[in-house]
Amino acid sequence: MKALVTDAELRSVLAAIRGLGRAGHGVLALGSRRRSAGLWSRYADARAVGGDEASFRHALGQLAASHGPAVVYPGQESTIDALLAEPLPPHLRLPYSDLGALATVRDKRRLASLAGDAGLAAPGTLVEATAGDLRDWSPPRPCVIKPAQPNGALATAQVAASAQELQGLVAGLPADEQVLVQERARGPLIALALVLDCDGNALARFQQVASRTWPTDAGISTVARSVPLDERLAERATHMLATAGFAGLAQLQFVETAGGPALIDVNPRFYGSLPLALACGVNLPAAWHASLTGGPLPGLDGYRVGVSYHWLEGEVLIARKSARPFSGTVRALLRPPARPRAGAVWAGDDPVPSGAFGVDLTVTVAGRRLRR
Repeated sequence: MKALVTDAELRSVLAAIRGLGRAGHGVLALGSRRRSAGLWSRYADARAVGGDEASFRHALGQLAASHGPAVVYPGQESTIDALLAEPLPPHLRLPYSDLGALATVRDKRRLASLAGDAGLAAPGTLVEATAGDLRDWSPPRPCVIKPAQPNGALATAQVAASAQELQGLVAGLPADEQVLVQERARGPLIALALVLDCDGNALARFQQVASRTWPTDAGISTVARSVPLDERLAERATHMLATAGFAGLAQLQFVETAGGPALIDVNPRFYGSLPLALACGVNLPAAWHASLTGGPLPGLDGYRVGVSYHWLEGEVLIARKSARPFSGTVRALLRPPARPRAGAVWAGDDPVPSGAFGVDLTVTVAGRRLRR
């Protein structure tokens, strides 16, 4: 059975296409535009373009009819919702065996309870409310405001260092937007990626720690490195997901606080720094696909540690926001980390998508500036 991977314009999906293709799986790539980098990968056996909802559904149907059966892997949260909204075309299936479990791990309001039951820590929740309810509320301390569920008007978690900053954030949200306000956890960002089968067994495991993120106060990795697996953390995280009934790929994000790792998010899909796991010998996309199709599974014998990940675009964004654009700190941001390292887009065995990604980024940025 083939793998049909959506959102081929994303660097995380490009990495997944490469991982699946290198493992010998047939890959069908679906992007929102013709310049989507993943459509240009040598590992894509068939390609389709679907930008809006109607063309997306049409492209799914065409790929299914011509190349199915296939498992459909969504590349981002909005696509998960789109695939759940209507029945899939014949010969296509989702990679999630339990949709209730999927909903559970995507709901940030439930993560603290799930974590606590598994012996994991999580930041304390100050309030669950609508944005309208928060417009006259002052937090007792610096906090983080998060969308309660995916695909709300608040796209990502935001740090509010003061009541004024919080009011500025909620003022731009619809009054009925459901949000979660938590204590701000400080420390390095740890990511633990797991692939679980339907019996709750971990089929693949990988851990990394970030040294820089974008946005800098509550963002994703721009520079990270692979670190030895924390067995205790991995066992508790596996237990948490298995107890919820979840099977598949999940990237769990923790903040390394003084009291230990605190769970802040779970991503049940491909994620941005996935190239690092691949470079270290952990083919998470292939493990996920094999768990669903009965193919050969990777062992749990370990992986390379000390390998760096570098997302240059994110580093440029940090530099652009710096108050001192010519400082030594900014010059250091643009200097790649020590080898061995994995880039966010470049791959020597699949170079063409890197150029396509650069073209797509240039066109997208130019379009934004013209619309201002």
